[in-house]
Amino acid sequence: MGYSVYAISIVWLTYSVTHDLFSVGVVLFIESAAYTLTFLTGPIVDRVRNQRTIFVASYPIQAVAAAVIAVGVWRGFLTLPLLYALVAVLAILWDMTWAAANAAPGVLLTADEQFAAGGVSGVIGGALSIVGFAVGGSLILVVGAEGGMLLYALLLAAATVLALPLVISPPSSAETSFLASFREGWKLVFGGEGRPLLQLAAIDSVYGFLTWATPLVITVVATESYHGSTLGYAALYTTDVVGGVVAGLVLGRWNPRGRVGLILAGGLFLTGIAFVLAVVLPAVLWLGAVTWFGVGFSASLYLDTKYVFFRGAVAPEKIGRLVSNMYVFPGVAGSIGALVISSIATGTTPLVLGVGIGVGFLAASAAAFALPGVRRMRY
Repeated sequence: MGYSVYAISIVWLTYSVTHDLFSVGVVLFIESAAYTLTFLTGPIVDRVRNQRTIFVASYPIQAVAAAVIAVGVWRGFLTLPLLYALVAVLAILWDMTWAAANAAPGVLLTADEQFAAGGVSGVIGGALSIVGFAVGGSLILVVGAEGGMLLYALLLAAATVLALPLVISPPSSAETSFLASFREGWKLVFGGEGRPLLQLAAIDSVYGFLTWATPLVITVVATESYHGSTLGYAALYTTDVVGGVVAGLVLGRWNPRGRVGLILAGGLFLTGIAFVLAVVLPAVLWLGAVTWFGVGFSASLYLDTKYVFFRGAVAPEKIGRLVSNMYVFPGVAGSIGALVISSIATGTTPLVLGVGIGVGFLAASAAAFALPGVRRMRY
């Protein structure tokens, strides 16, 4: 829930302070660039005796950073360089907790339980995310986006307390140096007959380049089609998340272990169609909410299936490294995409921007169907 409050707040906070979409793009670039460094945290996550340590060490520092952003807006001392620096702190520490959270299901559950577990966790996490986006959107309406940042700080403090009793211990493996563990993690990406994960990394790079389009396009649509409506921004962002929750439920019920590649390609195709519809259909709020539900649903089909595949396809003690290393590709591309798309967004209409993003997702889908290593993925 906390990250949802942060995600909906930081974009609108940056735009409200600067009235500049490129500055929003810089914030997203910093986040994506920092997330790319996750590949350095993977060996740590796989080697730590209890992954609880990662949560307890990271959350308090993040809480302080989020609180400084909120107070900085209220007291008037938040400059753009300070905002960028604090966003970097939040993102770098998020790397650690994200890698640990993604590795945990693979450590605790069997391969056959991964899709079902993903559905259950999707409902719980998704419900909390919806609440987070709704609360964050309400705070934007009532007190401004800085209220969301303060709430994020409080939720991080609460998460620290809740993490204390956790026991998440990866299976013991032969003692190796950090460098040897690091190299072994990269062999997972570049190995295998036909190098299927490397093929997926190519597709994921396109997805990563386009992934920051959602908050940017929603911001543009809310600003131009709904006349800067914070209600429109909050509604579209929240329904996008609801769509993602429903996708997790569908996958959990379906458990399509033998159709992973087809779902990856199909999810990208549906995302492309949904993006086009989101900007082509009339600017009616309920209709916009429906189309952004479609964007969230289809994008999550791809994303959720990918991470379930990672957790089910490799040994539990290697999941942290695989997840972290595979993120490098969409992370680097996403950093570039955040700047490029935000630059384009400042000089074009929502229609042109949304259709362009949609075509990009359709091209990624065509490539996924064409690459045999991706199309035939299963576990």
